[in-house]
Parts: sequence; structure tokens; C-alpha cells
Amino acid sequence: MVTTVEAMEFTDLGNPIMYTNPYPRYAYLREHSPVSRVKAPLLVRGSGYMLTRFADVETIHSDPRFSTNAIENSDKRKHLWLMPPTLQLLTETMVLKDDPDHKRLRNLVHKAFTPKFVATMAADITRITGDLIEELSAKRDVDLVEDFAVRLPLTVIASMLGVCDADRDQFHAWGRRMSRAARGGTLGLYRTAATSRRLLRMFKRLADDRRRNPDDGLISKLVAANEDGDNLTDREVVAMIYLLLVAGHDTTANLIGSSVLALVQNPDQLAAVRANPGLLKEGIEELLRYTSPVPCGTTRIALEDVEIAGTTIPKGSQLLGMIISANRDERVYENPETLDLTREPNRHLAFAFGGHYCLGHELARMEGRIALTALLECFDHWEITVPVSSLSYKPTVPLRGLTSLPMRVS
Repeated sequence: MVTTVEAMEFTDLGNPIMYTNPYPRYAYLREHSPVSRVKAPLLVRGSGYMLTRFADVETIHSDPRFSTNAIENSDKRKHLWLMPPTLQLLTETMVLKDDPDHKRLRNLVHKAFTPKFVATMAADITRITGDLIEELSAKRDVDLVEDFAVRLPLTVIASMLGVCDADRDQFHAWGRRMSRAARGGTLGLYRTAATSRRLLRMFKRLADDRRRNPDDGLISKLVAANEDGDNLTDREVVAMIYLLLVAGHDTTANLIGSSVLALVQNPDQLAAVRANPGLLKEGIEELLRYTSPVPCGTTRIALEDVEIAGTTIPKGSQLLGMIISANRDERVYENPETLDLTREPNRHLAFAFGGHYCLGHELARMEGRIALTALLECFDHWEITVPVSSLSYKPTVPLRGLTSLPMRVS
């Protein structure tokens, strides 16, 4: 039986409960309405369709009948001029492109952002983590989000980009301002348009300098990336740097903060990983599944009428594949609401799926493992110093992370 639009379940992702505790709603939808109507601020026209089962979310991440290029395949183009220049720039990155443009950009970027290059970052990440841990030790009463989870990936990105010491404080200030802006959703990003422009000017200076004076850093590798005589343009290099900051900063901060909360709330798992820190090697996959730092993939556009779970999605419709729901699908995982660091197999969708699988997945895993290992090794006592019910999450659909996590560590 095909469900009519009028009879479909409807969810407003702007409802505060969908930031704080959305899991019961997603469990209901997976069982009773795997394809439903949704309202979300990131959707043009404000509404579209939402998929909540693992198999369906996986499908729209790999099926060519669904496009990630919302600019070309919806009426977004007429609104493009209203966007701040930095958001316009993001629409030109591989995240919002289909093949062959997506494949071209991804292949060129992959020549720079290789597993070998990411592996060379381990020593820097360990050093940066150690410095931040020392500051936590001196304070004891900390905000784990602001004092650690946000600063770690931001400092790592500054190191990857080769931001000089003279610019490092300014880069941190602007980066943290952008992070706080994400808590205000789309409106927050508009309010930081001036900061974004300053960051872009810094990135352009860095790219210009690396063209004149190449080194072993990421920007030089992006500038030099070549495939059959094709290179990234100057604008594409700057766009990729900006994407790295946007996509690689808050997501990793969310993973670290949410993982610490999850472990504190599951003392058996915290005790297990304290007794055997090696659990984190694979246990980071469970923390990624359980916390889902990126709750939904990029908006997809149906390029033709497509039937999913008995529902016909009309051509031109906007769809959200809810990774946060798919990662707790009872059809895929046994006891999905339970945190189990030994879970195996554990094929989650935290980094999406298919051609748009996150290029930064190994860096995020490495940062998460190193950060959590250091916190476990250095502090025998983790105590959240406010009622857990008072903790708040960023009110933005594409990211799920705590705004703060007051703790006492010793």
C-alpha cells in the first residue's frame, strides 16, 4: 500500500527534542514510517522527505538517481546571491557536486590528502593533545568542549595548513567564532560572514605563498596535485581549505565531547576501556556509531520518481538520509541503543557511504583515539559537574554536539 503525502508522519527537526533526545522519535519512524515528511531549516522550501532505516539511507548515498548538487537540481540557484560568499564557495566543493565534477575534485584532493600524509600527523596530534591535557590538569574544573574538544582539531588543522605562529592566535579566534556560530544554525553562519571572509583571505595568502615557496604541508600538496594535466584552480584550493576547516573541526569536536559523555553515562564501558585502553582501536567505531557527530548526510535531490519502502518520492523532491537513525537501526544492530565497545561487526554510516564517503575519516578516527586515550591515561576521575539534563546541544541539523561539558578531572 502506497502512503499518501497527507497521511505521512511529519517531523520538525527544529523542535528542541530533536537536538536533545531524538532517538525515540527515530525508532518510531523506523518501525512505522521509514519514509516521512520533514521540516528542516537547511531545506529549500523548508520541507522534504526523511529516511530513517539503514538500507534506505545507504541507498540515497550511492544511487545515481539522487543528486547532491542542490544548486543545479532545485530552485536554490535563484537564492545563491543571497548567501555569504563563503557559503557560495562551499557549494563549489566536491561535497555538493555530482560526477563527473565530483570525481574530478575528489581524485585531485585525494592526491594530497593521502593515508600516508594523514599518518604523518600522528606525532603532531599527540603533541597538541599533550599540551592541552597539561592545561586541563592545571585547571581541574574544565569545560571539556571549549577547553579541549574544540581546540584540539582546530590546532591540528592550523598545523596541517602551516599557519605561522604570528597568525595562529588569530586563526584560533576566528575558528572558535565559527564553531560557536554553528550552534546558532544557519542564522549563526550568516552572522559570522565577516569572520568567514577574513579566514578566506588568510587561506588565499597561504595558498599564494605555497605556490611561491612549496613545503611538505597539505596546501602545497593541494596546489601541486595533478591528474592528466589537470590541477585545482586557485579558487578550488581555497574552497578545499575552507571545507577542511568547516567539515573537519566541529565534527571531530563533537565526536570527542559526545564520546566522553557517553562513557561517563555507561560506567561499565568506561571501566572496560580503562582496564584495556586497546579497546579504543576498534571501540572508536562504536563511539562513532553511537554518537553520530554528523546526524544526516548532504541533502539529496530526486532526479526522477523513485519508490522507497512503498512510497513514491516525486522527481525534484529533497531528501535527508538520517545517519543518526540508521546507526541505531534494529535491522542491522543487536541492542542498538546499547554502547558496546566490543561490538562486531560494526558497519556504521558515520562517514556516509559510496562516492561521497568522507575523505577525512582516518584523520577523525586518529584524533578521536589519541584524544580519548590521553584523557583516560591522565585522569582517573571524570565527573560531570552539572545535571546531565541541563546539557544542551547545538541547534543545527547537520551537526550533533554539545555546546559545553562542565567537568572535574583529576
